[in-house]
Amino acid sequence: MRRLVGLMVEAIRMGAARPVSSTVTGLIVAGVCAVILSTTGQSVQAERQVLGRIDEAGTRSVIVTDTNGSAGIRPGAVDRISRLSGVEWVVGFGPATDVHAAGIPGGKPAAVRAVYGTLPPEVDTSGRDMTAGTVLVGPDAQASLGLAVSAGGVVAKDGTDYAVVGRFDAVDPLGFLNRSLIAAPNPDAVDPVLRTIHILVDRPEDVAPVADAIYGLLDAEDPTSVGIQTSETLAEIRKAVQGELGRYSRRLVTVILAVGLVLVGLNIYGTVSTARRDFGRRRALGASRADIIGLVTTQTVAVAAIGAAAGTAIGGAIIWRLTGTPPDTAFTAAVATLSILAAAIAAIPPAMVAAWRDPVSVLRVP
Repeated sequence: MRRLVGLMVEAIRMGAARPVSSTVTGLIVAGVCAVILSTTGQSVQAERQVLGRIDEAGTRSVIVTDTNGSAGIRPGAVDRISRLSGVEWVVGFGPATDVHAAGIPGGKPAAVRAVYGTLPPEVDTSGRDMTAGTVLVGPDAQASLGLAVSAGGVVAKDGTDYAVVGRFDAVDPLGFLNRSLIAAPNPDAVDPVLRTIHILVDRPEDVAPVADAIYGLLDAEDPTSVGIQTSETLAEIRKAVQGELGRYSRRLVTVILAVGLVLVGLNIYGTVSTARRDFGRRRALGASRADIIGLVTTQTVAVAAIGAAAGTAIGGAIIWRLTGTPPDTAFTAAVATLSILAAAIAAIPPAMVAAWRDPVSVLRVP
C-alpha cells in the first residue's frame, strides 16, 4: 500500500512538472467526453423517448379473453398465472353488467366489472377499498352516469344495486377501465367466471414464453373459446428499433474513443521522448520496468480523470440545453469510465518504450 501511495504521489508530481503535456491530455479526454455526450448522448435520449412511446402502446402486455362467453375460466387462474416467472402483475375481470345511476333518469349506462386479484399501480384508487356491494367509478363512467360527485348509488338491470364509494383513475394498459366501474367479487356468486385476464410481464422478451405458458394454467372448460392477444409484434419492433439506434451509437462512440486514444498516445509518446533522461536516471537508481510503466500510466489516468469530469460536465450541459432533459446518468458514467480507460490503454505503449530503453545509453554524455 505504501508503495502504491508513493507511486501515485510521484505520478502527480510528474504531471505537475509537465503542465503542457498534462493539459493537452486532459483537454483531449475532456473533448472526447464532451463530443460523445453531445452527439451520441442525443441519440441515447432519442432512443429512450422512442422506446418509451412504444412501451406506452403495451409492449409487455398479454390479454386473455373469453371470446364468446363459454370458455369457463375460473378466478383461480389469476393466482396460478401470477406465479409464473417474468410476470409483474395479473388481474382478472368478470363479465360486464350495465348499470344506471339511481334517481338520474337522463344518465347513460356504464359497465360494472368484478375485479379478481390485486389491482396494479396503473389503477389509482387513492387508497379506497372495495367491499361487497360497493363500487369505484372511473372518470369517464362518472360523466356518462351523470354523477356530479363520485358517490351515490347505481342499479343494474336485474335490480342489483351498488354503492359508489369513490373514484379511480387508470392508465395504459388498463386505461379502458376509466369508462366503467369496478367492484369486489360477490362472495355469494355461484361458480363465477372471468371474461378477461390482463397480464403485464417484466420485459418485452418475456411476452412470448408467458403467453405460451398461460394456456396450461387457465384450466378452461372450452379452450377453443380462449383468445390470447399479445404485444409480441410491438416487442419485436421495439427490439429492432433499440438494436438499430444502439448500433449507430456504439459505432460513433468507438470511432471517437479510437481517435482520442491515438491522440493521447501520441502526446504521451512525445512527453516520454523529451523526458527520456529523467526515466533513464530513475532506471539507473533502481526503478524497475514495471515501476516506469505504472508511473506513466498512473499519471495519465489522474490527468484523464480530471479531463473526464470537465468533459462530462460540458457535454451534459449541452445535452440539457438541446433536449431540455438531463443526460442519462448510467450513460454519462460509462462515457467517463471508457474515456479514462482509453487514456490508460494509450499510455501503455509509450510507457513500455520508456521502460525498455537502456539507461546507460540514455545517460551517456556525448
